[in-house]
Amino acid sequence: MQETVTIEQLIAEIFTLGKESSGSAEMFSRFSNKLKEAVGIDYVMMSDAYQEKSGLSGLEEFAINTGKPYVDNRLSGYSAFPELIKHYNLGFRSCMLLPVAVEGKPVVVATFLSRQEDRFDPALSSKLTLATEMLAYLSVAKTERERSMSLAHYFDAAFNTYAPQMLIDKSGAIVKANKSSAGLFGKTQKEMVGRNISEFFGIEANALYALRDGSATEIGEIGDQGRVYKATCGKINDRLTHLLLYDVTELKELEEKVRLAERSASESLMLLAKDTTVLWASANVGKVLKIDRDELVGRRLLDLAYEDKEFAGEISSLSETLSRPLRLNVGNDVIIEARTTLMKNRFGGFSCVMRSNNVEKYVAAMQGALEGLVEDASDAIFSVDALGYIKSANRSAEKLLNYSNSELSGSSLVSLYADEESQKKLSSSMSLARSNGSEENVYVSLRAKGADEPIPCKQTIRSMVDSDNNHVGYMVISEELATKIKMGELEESYEKKESELRGAKEESEYKSQFFQNISHDLKTPLTSIYGYGKILANSSDGISDENKGYANIITNEAERLLQLINQILDVAKLESGRIKLDMKDVNFNELLKNPAIESLAEFAEKKGLEFKREVEYSVPAVPADPNRLIQVLVNLIGNAIKFTETGSITVRIARAGKTSKYVKVEVKDTGSGISKEDKGKLFRKFFQIQRKGLIMQEGSGTGLGLSIAKEIVGLHGGTIGVESELGKGSTFWFKLPMTVKAKKRATEK
Repeated sequence: MQETVTIEQLIAEIFTLGKESSGSAEMFSRFSNKLKEAVGIDYVMMSDAYQEKSGLSGLEEFAINTGKPYVDNRLSGYSAFPELIKHYNLGFRSCMLLPVAVEGKPVVVATFLSRQEDRFDPALSSKLTLATEMLAYLSVAKTERERSMSLAHYFDAAFNTYAPQMLIDKSGAIVKANKSSAGLFGKTQKEMVGRNISEFFGIEANALYALRDGSATEIGEIGDQGRVYKATCGKINDRLTHLLLYDVTELKELEEKVRLAERSASESLMLLAKDTTVLWASANVGKVLKIDRDELVGRRLLDLAYEDKEFAGEISSLSETLSRPLRLNVGNDVIIEARTTLMKNRFGGFSCVMRSNNVEKYVAAMQGALEGLVEDASDAIFSVDALGYIKSANRSAEKLLNYSNSELSGSSLVSLYADEESQKKLSSSMSLARSNGSEENVYVSLRAKGADEPIPCKQTIRSMVDSDNNHVGYMVISEELATKIKMGELEESYEKKESELRGAKEESEYKSQFFQNISHDLKTPLTSIYGYGKILANSSDGISDENKGYANIITNEAERLLQLINQILDVAKLESGRIKLDMKDVNFNELLKNPAIESLAEFAEKKGLEFKREVEYSVPAVPADPNRLIQVLVNLIGNAIKFTETGSITVRIARAGKTSKYVKVEVKDTGSGISKEDKGKLFRKFFQIQRKGLIMQEGSGTGLGLSIAKEIVGLHGGTIGVESELGKGSTFWFKLPMTVKAKKRATEK
């Protein structure tokens, strides 16, 4: 074919290639060869920008960014692009780059080279543009068809797993249900189709439709005993919603048990590592051990109980369970006595219930109080024999009636009653008490020694028997009505304490169940996710590259989880004083060439940001731990890149002042800035700035980065801060002393 090839011939050739090619790469290769023959061009290369954008050259990326053809009909050795100089050195004299986008997305960049000058005139350029654009549309159609078929097969396979799933139309009618969802209600898949979702769950169709962005909510089965599910909704198309159900009934019950347990003021839950380091503690640990949870996590139980020499040996030889009292020194010479129950768990460490000895002391105190109640009670209490003569009386009786115990002993009880009616009530009440065991709420009047006015009382008489159940006398309790309110308060307090003791027992049972469930509930899903991800990623048995990519995402996310866990462990180590700095003389010019910072610089430039590094000539080498400084800088630079869309990132290092003994490191950006309200919270643990309109940023971390940075700078004897204004960028800075001022901390364990 010659250059005079017609448009019709080119179109026919392109459609033939589209039918015969197995994929875009083959189609691009064959088209390049055909085009060289058709129009007499020396070199044609088609670069795929739709799926393999990472391999594009700088010149190709320039053409994509401009969105316009690039033509140079007089190549020379002085071009602004290295690629053009390379083409010139290879003997080419004319060049045309043609970027093609479909619906705004780059698809292909075609490079045409000729050894003739002025080769790409408007006529040839137009013909090449038409042919390349048609090829691009064919490539997109072929790629998307293959992708759609793959996704359809993947969806069908995923839909028929053990997880209950349904397809719901806009009206709420069930279009499709897998076996698992039908089995929840004892129906077949066919019987589920056409039924409305509201017949089975307490949610309406419009509520599901509103969650189609991938949101999740909790829904319950219809009925009093229905189970609770976490429902995740996804959009299939404008009509269909995909509903995925996960049974969280037991999880909700467990959460409620833990919530009740954490309200306890007497018992706390903890998870310990093999060396008894506290990995996690329930929120109420401060009530039991009088120490803040953040101060406890990361410390070893063995260190807190260092005076108990036997405890270490018992821990090392523990087979299953250990329960014993401990004396814990929680700091500042504060000693807490606690009963500790340790159980080995599946993670190689221990599950621990820490119970304050105050509960046991309280029970003993209550028993003593009950034994002394007769003597110390505010009510007048008389011990009377079977004939009605007083054997003894408590102090309240002496005080109430103005008689000594010796004066009352041996006297007839009836002589203390002020009137005949009260004496008759006493006789009647004793008879009833002997028959029924007791007689309560008898209103009588007593007379005190030397007093004219009677004393109104509410009286209770109880029959007393010996071990053989023989009647031996009475206990007569006389409540002065003026003290009724006070006694009511005491009784209410007693009942409340008794309820707390019962609650403590119930909470202990909840904790036992918690420890049995937590190992299984955490280990099983994590093992499955990691295991299946590895199997898929390494398998070669008919698994597509795309699906392997998904599997790699799973394993990458697992690595990300490890990074987050390491961050949390860093916080624990820093706060517990188990980090030892590896002090060296640090040259900041060399430090800024670290691969981690170079990687961030490349990332910033790819994002379109200018990345600048400035080190003042007078900055000396500083004694510091270089790895920890890199950790601080990576955090500050990474945050700056994340919150900056246009402009620059500048890392500047200089003396803090002409006579200052500190070096100041600044990371300045032109990003979104920080509000005054957020600035005060930045260095708190777990605090994260939320972008407008978002609840949680995609890919956000734990909110520990700046907290860790603050701790590391503090270990070096330095300070850290931020200067920012909303909408005008931010400058994070930290100062390091030029001489050793690092805090003395314990060696990392």
